[in-house]
Amino acid sequence: MSRTEVEEYLQIQNVKVRQMCCVDVKDFSKGVYDDLTKIGEENAPWFCRQKNVYIAFQFTGVRRSANLWDAAGNDTLKSVNIYRWLEGCL
Repeated sequence: MSRTEVEEYLQIQNVKVRQMCCVDVKDFSKGVYDDLTKIGEENAPWFCRQKNVYIAFQFTGVRRSANLWDAAGNDTLKSVNIYRWLEGCL
């Protein structure tokens, strides 16, 4: 599926999406954003405010410039995973 198809489906379902880099750190150099949708929270360690749980839609696409991260509509969905992210940490 393309990014456009995934995001249009999520939008129709009224699901909020946020983008971030590097769900899979091995793909950092490609410069392609991944989409995250929050599905819950877990207990955070004392040094963080939150431990959020997301569904991560990981995309692949044409390599971007080193300084230009992007989310192009023709990026291809590579995988869907559960992603836990500590936020608001010291």
